[in-house]
Amino acid sequence: MTSTRPTRRALLAAMALAATLVTAGLPTGARADELSLETINAMDQASFVETFGGIFEKSPWVAEQGWEARPFDSIDDLHADLYAVIANAPREDQVTFLNQHPELAGKEAQAGTMTANSVAEQASAGLNALTPEEMQTLAEGNAAYRAKFGFPFMIFVRGHTKEGIFFYLDRRQQNDPSTDEELHNAMMQVWGITRSRVQRAVSGS
Repeated sequence: MTSTRPTRRALLAAMALAATLVTAGLPTGARADELSLETINAMDQASFVETFGGIFEKSPWVAEQGWEARPFDSIDDLHADLYAVIANAPREDQVTFLNQHPELAGKEAQAGTMTANSVAEQASAGLNALTPEEMQTLAEGNAAYRAKFGFPFMIFVRGHTKEGIFFYLDRRQQNDPSTDEELHNAMMQVWGITRSRVQRAVSGS
């Protein structure tokens, strides 16, 4: 298996994408409930986990470990230290973490059991308003992808249209499951997803 540690080129590409997209729809001015770095760095572990424990889907242990990296010099630094926890975790822990995520417009969405973050993210791409035919296509694609790679299809939905999501779901299913290329792709999508979530948590939006 190849390493899942992000290459410098891939990480820079993800950072460039996130820099353009993570602030989309966020207020440009300061908010009364916006968290300062001073406030974040002064948090005890329980308060930090309460604030950031939902950034990495149903995995508060990431925030528990990330808290130990304080003090953070910037919001980018905060996110980088949180992401490093999962990026440096054993492969099996990464796969377990990915399997905490709901499938796109899948059974969790239909049952209303997704986290608030996932609900908002999927809605931003129109995945809450698919036609019956689109639902069927996506369900089949989700099932085929999971069967091939062992975890759900991951994509930073705030950075894509509905059509783009369908395109990448099909395209990335062509990758070879005997390598970790798709695990690496999934983890880079997690980078964008969680950077957006950190920004929103700090801004109070």
